[in-house]
Amino acid sequence: MSTARHDFMTRRRAITAGAAAVLLGPTLARARASSPTGLAPWSEAGLVLGRRGEFTLADLPYAYTALEPFIDAETMEIHHSRHHKAYVDNANKALAGTEFTGMTSERIIAMLDDVPSEKRAAVRNNLGGHINHSMFWLMMAPPEKGGGGEPDGALADAITRAFGSFGGPGGFKERFAQAAASRFGSGWAWLVSEGGALTICSTANQDSPYMTPAYSGGCSGTPILGLDVWEHAYYLKYRNRRADYVGAFWNVVNWATVARLHTATIDPAEIGK
Repeated sequence: MSTARHDFMTRRRAITAGAAAVLLGPTLARARASSPTGLAPWSEAGLVLGRRGEFTLADLPYAYTALEPFIDAETMEIHHSRHHKAYVDNANKALAGTEFTGMTSERIIAMLDDVPSEKRAAVRNNLGGHINHSMFWLMMAPPEKGGGGEPDGALADAITRAFGSFGGPGGFKERFAQAAASRFGSGWAWLVSEGGALTICSTANQDSPYMTPAYSGGCSGTPILGLDVWEHAYYLKYRNRRADYVGAFWNVVNWATVARLHTATIDPAEIGK
């Protein structure tokens, strides 16, 4: 493994398990309470290769109808139970019989150069899709349960430092929306944090900021907010009006989760508190 890739991975290992716990929040707490096996957070989230060497598709922490009228129930059902499930199934097939059993998905995706060349594209696309979607569901919440509004506290301050304002001209919302709208074809828009410092970037297809820059197109850091701009995420309701979908997304952003993730990138000791 090259020194650069080793350093890249090391920066993320300190928060790997904790970041998963932050993302899952109460969902993981319920899973731990009901599970006699004491599985680690990544395993409970379906994000670590388990005893059978397989990832799993976790249930959503809300109903398919919960994000309406901003994201419709039919889209949510198809997106989660079919598209995301396909990424899980295909990631399992690609990784079957490899040396990566027991590693977190985030660690595997940062080691793509070490994945056998004949499996690399499948792992990149499908494990990337599994990671991205697993985070995406948990970065949203129904409006009556905390979705929408604006961030506050340290996250709001960091956004203002980085982008001038949250919703003002040329501020965070405008720049994030531009990243989402200008991503050609399919991909994701991201807000990423490096030691608490925020940047906006986008990735193609199912690439992730957890990948090394050679694969992520230079979009690097810990993702704390992501938006799926593949057409399957919005076409049933919004057709070709991606900008309308991006605008609706602000009504369901789970800023409490985003803030906890941001804190975790500053001080890993605060993860999960």
